[in-house]
Amino acid sequence: MGNSRTLPPLADLRFVHRVNAFGTPLPGVQAMSEVSILGLGLMGMAIAKAYQKGGVPITVWNRTIKKAEALEPKNVVVAQTISEAIAASPVSIICVEDPNSVLTLFGHSQVEPILDGRTIIQLSTSLPKQVREDQEWLAERNADFLYGAIHCGPQDLGTKDGNILISGPSTIYNPVEGLLGHQGGKIEYLDDDIAAVSVLDLAWLSTRFGEFMGMLHASNICEAEGVELQKFISMFPDSARIQHHVGTIRDGTYDQRTATLSIWQASLELLKQQAIDAGMDAGFPSHVGGLFEKAVKAGYGDEHVMALFKVLRGDGRAAD
Repeated sequence: MGNSRTLPPLADLRFVHRVNAFGTPLPGVQAMSEVSILGLGLMGMAIAKAYQKGGVPITVWNRTIKKAEALEPKNVVVAQTISEAIAASPVSIICVEDPNSVLTLFGHSQVEPILDGRTIIQLSTSLPKQVREDQEWLAERNADFLYGAIHCGPQDLGTKDGNILISGPSTIYNPVEGLLGHQGGKIEYLDDDIAAVSVLDLAWLSTRFGEFMGMLHASNICEAEGVELQKFISMFPDSARIQHHVGTIRDGTYDQRTATLSIWQASLELLKQQAIDAGMDAGFPSHVGGLFEKAVKAGYGDEHVMALFKVLRGDGRAAD
């Protein structure tokens, strides 16, 4: 991260340079933005662009500053450090691939004092136990906390199809409802229980993996027995998921994806850990997780989740 520096491609963007120990911009630093986005992956970038589309002044931070070049050079502050990003806005949204991101990003002596009075919205997939612990940790530092889950593709954020589930105290949600509304037409507040969305998100993920494995095994049966996959797909004319996922296997278009096989694998680790934390049988996520791990080791981690088929088809019909 280091000291602030203006990169040539970002010459038209505004940069935050210095903050004091309490998070207040020092003299000469430009006015605060409305929201800071921490993480510019597929989803984080989509969140930032949705706010830009709505004319909302934002601050962004990413471990690789160069990613900010994809943003339009208007209403944007590019922070060089986590401290700068938090100090720049009353609300910060976390969107990184780390279930422990609250402590990973904020658990540092130079960051903790700046959390005072801020609202943190976690959109990284986390365990219910972790979400509750994060809420307690942030409360001890006088920061408010909401937890959310994005249930749409990055292309849907900022449109009527943008869908985010949110949980946490309504007294914290109500003031930021309008701000979150820029992300789509389906922003759903569920419950005061901070972990409610985490629980439902993991339950949703579990059903998706059940669907994946069913479609993969069905495709394997058809191919092994010499029946064209299109005949199987035609049995489900109203199922967009079967049309898409089995169609991906049929066409071999494993490079066309919004979430990679590796990203789905990370979710399986969370399902496994949740089962262990709750004293449940972890057989389902453990078994499926082993198959995904095998696919990643085979080099398919950056491909569509249906690339798992290349592993499941067996040694006798190995993928080309």
